Amino acid sequence: MKLFLKLAIPIAFIILAFLFVKVLISKKRPDVTRVAEVIAPQVDVLDVDVNNHQPPVLTYGTVQSYFETTLTPQLSGQITEVAPAFRVGNMVKKKALLARIDATDYLAVLARESSNLTNARRALVEEEIKAKQAAQDWTASGRDLSSASDFVLRKPQLKAARASIESAIAAETKAKADIERTMIRAPYDAVVIKRSASVGNYASPQQALGKLIATEKVEVRLPLTAEQVAIVQLPRILEATSNQNPDQQKVVFTSATKEGAEWQGELVRIEPSIDPKNQVAYVIAEIEKPYHAEPEPLVVGSFVNARIPGRVIDQSYKIPEAALVNDAYVWVVDEGNKLCRVDAQRVYGHATNVYLRISDQVLEGFGLKSPLRIVIRPLATFKHGREVDPMSVSSKL
Repeated sequence: MKLFLKLAIPIAFIILAFLFVKVLISKKRPDVTRVAEVIAPQVDVLDVDVNNHQPPVLTYGTVQSYFETTLTPQLSGQITEVAPAFRVGNMVKKKALLARIDATDYLAVLARESSNLTNARRALVEEEIKAKQAAQDWTASGRDLSSASDFVLRKPQLKAARASIESAIAAETKAKADIERTMIRAPYDAVVIKRSASVGNYASPQQALGKLIATEKVEVRLPLTAEQVAIVQLPRILEATSNQNPDQQKVVFTSATKEGAEWQGELVRIEPSIDPKNQVAYVIAEIEKPYHAEPEPLVVGSFVNARIPGRVIDQSYKIPEAALVNDAYVWVVDEGNKLCRVDAQRVYGHATNVYLRISDQVLEGFGLKSPLRIVIRPLATFKHGREVDPMSVSSKL
């Protein structure tokens, strides 16, 4: 009996547990399958239409002198006068007297050379009379004049006398030029940037008296990248005999240190070589009368920013640079609010915008037409054909 109970009780517990579990399973509610709701992500789009754009090209440079002259005397002597205008910062006119060297010795040389010229002319007159008399004497002797030698007719003496006059004239001309050179004059309209001449100093050809910079015009050397060169109308490389370039392009210059001031210039030439390190080309711009500009003069050594009008980029789109992915494509929202990955060609970038072209065949392939709704902040998770919730933003972005 005891053995029976030991076997029956565990079996009964197992049966009861099985029945209990079965009851619980029968009362379990069936699982309800729920379909997750798909939420279209919200994207910012900009309505962009195809148009002709003329973006500016921005570059920079340092103002350089067009002419810069170190004043060095051509002769020696004591400086007897320095003009009041010959001071650093002053403007001087062309041929204005800046300094004077003592001309006493050179006046004496001029007097001597003038005397030599007079004597040479007198000697020539005498030789002419002697030559005429020699010819008469030869013919009076009954001989033919053609048989007389040049020496008898005094032709070499006449030639020497005439050469003496030419030498005396040249010497007198040089003496007059030396007197003129004792007066140091400005070679052009200029501003004085350095002066070392003082009254009483001894001037010599090895010692500079000052330095001048031309005020007629200045130059600015401007670097252009390959992308900028592609949309700038560059001046042609001209021969040295040509003074005019029909391809001159206007340039506007500004300076961060002179707020509100602008200077107008022109591109006049391009350097015939490209920097091999960075593939930058350099163009030269000229600014007329920079020291007389209003409201502020433009002085040599100033750092300036340059703004050059670019060529017209026809049939192009202007979009924020962030909207162009890898410089290769943009995301466009079609009429069904689905994303389209559209290949684009970057033409030029300026500030925070980029100018690009999209072929009509590509747009037709996606059923798109201008104006395009371009996503301005594309995400890395975007997929072609994905539905989105577009929100238009201001075109001023």
